[in-house]
Amino acid sequence: MSGDTRGRPIGERSGSGGQPGTEPASPPEVVIVGAGPVGLALANLLADQDVGVLVLEAERSCADEPRAISLVDESLRTLQAMDLVSEIEPDLVWNAGSSYFGVHGQPLVVAAPGLAPLGYPQKNFFDQPGLQQALLKGAEARSKVTVAFESRVERLAQSADHVELTVSGPSGTRVVRAAYVVGCDGGRSRIRAELGIEMRGSSQQEPWIVLDLANDSHDQRMALFHCVPARPAVIVPGMAGRCRYEFMLLPGEDKEKVLEHEFLQQLVAPYRECLEPRDVRRSAVYVAHQLVAERWRDRRVLLAGDAAHLMPPFAGQGLNTGLRDARNLAWKLAAVVRGEAAESLLDTYDEERRPHATEMVRLSHRMGQLIMTTNPRRAWLRDVLFRIAGVAPPVKRWLGSMKWVKQAKLEGGFVADPNGSARVGGSLPQPTVLDGRGRRRRLDDVIGRGWALLVVGAHRHDRIPAAATPFTALNPVLIRVLPPDRVPRDGEMAEYCDLEGTIATSDRTTFLLVRPDRVIAAEFDASQARAVADALLARWH
Repeated sequence: MSGDTRGRPIGERSGSGGQPGTEPASPPEVVIVGAGPVGLALANLLADQDVGVLVLEAERSCADEPRAISLVDESLRTLQAMDLVSEIEPDLVWNAGSSYFGVHGQPLVVAAPGLAPLGYPQKNFFDQPGLQQALLKGAEARSKVTVAFESRVERLAQSADHVELTVSGPSGTRVVRAAYVVGCDGGRSRIRAELGIEMRGSSQQEPWIVLDLANDSHDQRMALFHCVPARPAVIVPGMAGRCRYEFMLLPGEDKEKVLEHEFLQQLVAPYRECLEPRDVRRSAVYVAHQLVAERWRDRRVLLAGDAAHLMPPFAGQGLNTGLRDARNLAWKLAAVVRGEAAESLLDTYDEERRPHATEMVRLSHRMGQLIMTTNPRRAWLRDVLFRIAGVAPPVKRWLGSMKWVKQAKLEGGFVADPNGSARVGGSLPQPTVLDGRGRRRRLDDVIGRGWALLVVGAHRHDRIPAAATPFTALNPVLIRVLPPDRVPRDGEMAEYCDLEGTIATSDRTTFLLVRPDRVIAAEFDASQARAVADALLARWH
């Protein structure tokens, strides 16, 4: 029904097969508050590292609203780690691009990012209900996860060795204890409020009308940004005729009346022939914020996803930023819970993630100001600058390949960089390689979960054991990278498949210490192994 923004149930069972509101037989080690995509992703990742997780969700089911619509390569790599990519493939539009149009409808720039070195296209469209369903099914299939619906957190208290949550539900009020709690409960986070953590950033509010429609004929591989000052509009197609329309709400317009069917028909008339009430999957007015929590950790409680950051949708980074949070936090929290690492390791979560999330918020805001401006003079100047930039091939390539979206790269935190390597702190490339049985597989599937010590350019095999020994406290897995002549060189992956050329630039034996989240923690030679290990273990213990 047009105007109905309520979520429809997509699951009501707990991961242990119980009813909504049930608890696991043994106390959980981690409680995650919020069963959205970020909370469920974190639950899956923790369970795969043998951590018992309870997910508390205030609603009776996971919401089935098509909210986020863009998945980047990093996010698909995270879903790969959970073995869930195949589950969402029916809803994926692979390798999507964007077209921007100026004041008079003239093309400004076409962004076609293509394949990224992480093993997936850099930008892909998807349908959030399908992702939510896949993550919930993944959680239900993992014995270490219990999802309890209709479980609302009313109070939080911390002690030296645990967190205590007062939780209300259909059967009354109960107390839940865990070693750690992660608030993944959205922009209005109760956990953040209980901690008294403020959100910092711009107080400017940008209301938009959002329509999710069915039976649409737009080319599913291209998002359209109509940068018209009179009323900016964004169109993002999906699979099976699904399509997202977004229109700026203009001053003086009533938030209720703009959702009436007659008004919606007028909005979409320039972009599709007709709009039937049955074609409206969702209609709502939302307000874009530009806010980041002032801190992401308070002793045994942490924040992730929208509870930690809120941003406009123009760069497509909201959910993707939350999934980066989950991947970064999961291995650290697991190591602390298992007693392998000191609790202070969790400080590196805020240290590593908050700067990049803040940059994504700023980027999204700047894009909105530039691309979706309602100022005619500013829009005219923008169009002129884009035309000038389009004449210069390097600038045109920079715009078209989305180089303006800064990739996550750590400048501090849990990394060691004795040689000033540009690779340290960045993501390990993921080409398709041949495993020991000659099968073509993505690199992450070959090296497995957990720490990895990769050896490239190895001419002195006798140096490998000595270099690996200092890192035994991190439990790394020693992996021999396959030589270039064993790596397939066909298709789209050809540009990245040469690990020897992608990672190593000299003929010396080089070691790459790779974290469980596939960030390169260190690059070093055999003589530097002990110093690198000492620097990292100083933050580990």
